[in-house]
Amino acid sequence: MTALSSEDAIRDFLAGPLGLDPVGARIEFLTGGVSSTVVRVVVGGDCLVIKQALPQLGADEAWFSRPERSGIEARCANVLAGLVPGCVLPVGRIVPEAHAFTMECAPAGSDTWKADLMRGDVRPEVARAAGELLGNVHARSAAMPELATEFADRSFFIELRLEPYLLHAATRHPDLAGELSWLADRLLDQGLCLVHGDFSPKNLLVTPARGLLLLDHEVAHWGQPAFDLAFILSHLCLKGIHFRSVAYVEAAADLLVAYCEASTLADAATGTLGARTLAGLMLARVDGKSRVGYLTDDEDAIVRAMTGEMLRKCVTDVDAVLDDVRVVLARA
Repeated sequence: MTALSSEDAIRDFLAGPLGLDPVGARIEFLTGGVSSTVVRVVVGGDCLVIKQALPQLGADEAWFSRPERSGIEARCANVLAGLVPGCVLPVGRIVPEAHAFTMECAPAGSDTWKADLMRGDVRPEVARAAGELLGNVHARSAAMPELATEFADRSFFIELRLEPYLLHAATRHPDLAGELSWLADRLLDQGLCLVHGDFSPKNLLVTPARGLLLLDHEVAHWGQPAFDLAFILSHLCLKGIHFRSVAYVEAAADLLVAYCEASTLADAATGTLGARTLAGLMLARVDGKSRVGYLTDDEDAIVRAMTGEMLRKCVTDVDAVLDDVRVVLARA
């Protein structure tokens, strides 16, 4: 596999597998992720994005995952194009030997929901749109059981989520290891729907038309809807703690309501497994391999104390977890 890590390598890739004339191509390496090289290219008047999975992810600690996951991402994008039309960027060419594929560029002026949230822009309509999108993915895929075979491989979910998040956090918190290991086991129970695995604000582009585009599908698998819901809610709760603002928790509540209205699997996502996964993921973003980069040491301590209490008392309802975060913010 040739790493697409330089402009020369990109030009060779354009001329070789893609069959495009690289002369005059404008090349921009995009940032924000840790698992892939992502390059925006304007060539011959067209705009395309090239994405190549990395065998070693960018993190403070050693973190490896097979780059063959690129094939899952491309397949998932094609499936999502049918499940939620207009909410993913269409895939162009797939180059398996390079663990890479191309897709259309996002509309000019698009930005990630994470960027908006970090600027303090917490619009409830975006949260509701995100909840509706996730609910539709889960409900519509659940009605297509043939997808269970296509996305039966959960090894990348283990490599990229369970081991570096929950199980790594368990090594830092021996008193919670039993609960975190229980979570990891339950998340591998017989699947119910297509699970995105990385449904987060950084992977939701807000377009100038106020639509949402979902990115980064390499952890997709047939699994438990509770994971996706807990994953996105954990990001909102942690930002609420960082900014000392309940507005982020209210956005989480808006997202949850919209999800429940759209999904046929709300009971499976919002009960005991969803609540404990939400608590576990918040702890993992402090003490797992993939840590959020914006929390201070004091905020880390708040998250540890809050989530430790949640896990020890065995929370059973996602709404109750959000209430607990509100209480913590009221004391801050």
